[in-house]
Amino acid sequence: MFNSDNTQSYSQDASSGGSSSSYSSNSQGKGFVISVGGSVFIGDKPLTDKIREFCSAINSLSEFRFVIVVGGGRTARNYQESAKVLGANNFELDSLGIASTRLNAKLFTYKIDKATKKVIINFEDVDEVVEEGRIPIMGGMAEGQTTDAVGALLAEKLGFEFVNLSNVDGVYDKDPNVHDDAILFKELSFNDMNFLLREKLLIPGQHLFVDPQAASILSRSKVKSYFLNGDHLENFKNCLRGAEYKGTLVEDMGDVIEKDESESTFENVEEVHELPMRKRIIKRENLIEEDEEINPHDIDFGK
Repeated sequence: MFNSDNTQSYSQDASSGGSSSSYSSNSQGKGFVISVGGSVFIGDKPLTDKIREFCSAINSLSEFRFVIVVGGGRTARNYQESAKVLGANNFELDSLGIASTRLNAKLFTYKIDKATKKVIINFEDVDEVVEEGRIPIMGGMAEGQTTDAVGALLAEKLGFEFVNLSNVDGVYDKDPNVHDDAILFKELSFNDMNFLLREKLLIPGQHLFVDPQAASILSRSKVKSYFLNGDHLENFKNCLRGAEYKGTLVEDMGDVIEKDESESTFENVEEVHELPMRKRIIKRENLIEEDEEINPHDIDFGK
């Protein structure tokens, strides 16, 4: 069941949420690992103004500790497409993707006041940089691993909270860029998050709001996680400061989505369209429960 207290329509205003972390309670301030989606800041070329605005936002949040991990975006895809045509194998394509993320990450070192001037490429170097009050700027770390997974590992390692910045407002039941009635989840449990990802993986060509490897890491250590729109930086700052914000919080809580036994196992599902899924939304306006069939092909959590 989707609890109406934990959902909001795409057009609704911001919702509130709080955060805490064991590592972040020290005198140097709460800590966040920011996974910066390449789709937000890298178009056909780097979106310089948006990068500058984000860096200024980080500078204004001086009460917090940060690690920033930057994705590859179109830079990585363009180079990988070319390299594939030229004969590169999958390992080599991953290596090229890592190089692209580090190239993108370098741009953020110029404008963030406390940033390391070199992109950090070893997990072992992060602790010392953070303890010195500086901000590690990073890209990809290993072949076969996304920058979201890197961010999740760093949050786990440091005891920081995890923030994913993409080009949508959070985790939805369907693509908000296509469906005006898309429902934004305000809160999800880790079990809910993994359930949604499992459904998503059944549908070829779907975009994931976070990759399964990162979700597994966040879940095993119960890392409080936020999914926000990287274009709305005042909203981003409100979230970190514990004020009202629009987005999705994933934390250690009771499930928001009620899952039937038939929904929790997929061994006997031969065709995607045969997957037995239903959702129930309690509408806040009139408190009327509405049941409806869900077509799995309609579900999209695009970044």
